[in-house]
Amino acid sequence: MKLTRSEFCQFTLKSRLELLKEFGENILKKKVQMRLISVYTIFDFYVEVYENLASHQLERVEPVKNNCLLDVYNKL
Repeated sequence: MKLTRSEFCQFTLKSRLELLKEFGENILKKKVQMRLISVYTIFDFYVEVYENLASHQLERVEPVKNNCLLDVYNKL
């Protein structure tokens, strides 16, 4: 299976998370304020996952638009 970034975005939030669990690799996990931010690599792009720790809700699962953003996470 191979998906592009735009094809990945067509899936629902829940389906995106399932794809990450099956085909992705977690490369970063950080707690920032009351959120758990995870970054995955899947196919040829990176995906950010935001989970609200207070409400235990998934807030977003979005491809990273700029790979330089990964440097920001490493500094947090």
